[in-house]
Amino acid sequence: MTEAHTSAFDPPSSHEDCDARAASYPWRLDVLLIEDDPADTSLIMAALRPHPNIASVCASDAPDQVLAALAAGEFMPDLVLLDIHMPRLDGFEFLENLRRIPDMVGVPVVFVTSSPLGREVVEAGLSSALSYFIKPASYPELQDGLDKVITRLINRTR
Repeated sequence: MTEAHTSAFDPPSSHEDCDARAASYPWRLDVLLIEDDPADTSLIMAALRPHPNIASVCASDAPDQVLAALAAGEFMPDLVLLDIHMPRLDGFEFLENLRRIPDMVGVPVVFVTSSPLGREVVEAGLSSALSYFIKPASYPELQDGLDKVITRLINRTR
């Protein structure tokens, strides 16, 4: 599986190093994770790593640079996992700008938040995001929740 995490967004250039599972799982997703907390990024990437339907995970804490790369066509994810609370550009602003990029209009976005209540959950439900995902307290719950998000996306696109 291809993996990248950087503050300066550097999209993956190929899938040559994707593992042999690709042949047995036709639904392989390239995931873009926008998350400003390094600990959350590490946990989410670790939870996605063993999933058979994940081809690559590219993570960044620089949403403005990600938007520029996406607008330039440097990377085309199948799924965007998007933190809501970020210092330079929050998740709602990112999504609004993302939907202005013609090739990104239909790409599923799932908000990732640590707030189970409040404005964020309401706004996430009303946005053009596919859904929202509340960061759980335990690693097994994180894996289970991400598996449900991926399964829902694959079932939606079949």
